[in-house]
Amino acid sequence: MKGEFSLTKSVQIRFLVLITMLLITYQADAQRKLISPNRYRFKYRSELYKGTRLQITKQLRTIKNNSKFVGIPEEIQEELNTLFGKTKKQPIPKYYKQHAILFLDALYSYEEFANIYENALYEVVRKVKKDMYVVDFKFERAFTKTKIVLDRVKKEDAGNDKEIERLTKDLYDSETKLLCHRWMKKRFEKYKDIDIIKNPDLLIMEFKKSEAINVFRMYTENNIAAITPYLENQIIDFFYKKSLPEIHPDKLNLKYIDKI
Repeated sequence: MKGEFSLTKSVQIRFLVLITMLLITYQADAQRKLISPNRYRFKYRSELYKGTRLQITKQLRTIKNNSKFVGIPEEIQEELNTLFGKTKKQPIPKYYKQHAILFLDALYSYEEFANIYENALYEVVRKVKKDMYVVDFKFERAFTKTKIVLDRVKKEDAGNDKEIERLTKDLYDSETKLLCHRWMKKRFEKYKDIDIIKNPDLLIMEFKKSEAINVFRMYTENNIAAITPYLENQIIDFFYKKSLPEIHPDKLNLKYIDKI
């Protein structure tokens, strides 16, 4: 009896050990499947992302560094970098997919905004360029009329210091506006098509980058209609300020003096 009891107990122990080993093996296998490098697979906008975590992360990085996303405002870039960083650290496919989609949603949302922004900016550049020709005569006429009045007052009422001072300031202001306008007009004449927005010169690039975050806020607030008038006011102010250090009063040439 004693021998049978020992044998039965030994069998029980072996059985328990076997069950324990099977459970451990099953759990380990399940865990391996859960984080298997080959189980990263998801679809986004008809694009299939499949492979190891490193392979898909490389795909996402390539998209992120695409030229169409160049010039993203720093604030938005920081958010995208954060989302990308969280994605690539996810070891479990389920959570990797969730974070990857959040990242792609944010990235392509910016792409949609960029298209709206660039189209609006191009329309503004076209309009300002057209308006430059219209207001050129007006600015010159304002300058020449003020000069005529000032010269007449100096000749006929030389002791009227207050009026002479006021007209002198008006003349300086109108001359500055005309010179700045001519400087701006010369730049805008070179802007032929939308390529100036896609591949901007230094001035347009600086303006485009400086206003991107403000326009992006309008976009996220669904205030699309306000973008164009806002950009028109801002670009005129931007170019005007850029022109101030560049103008030279001694180089002013009058074009319409015979028409005044």
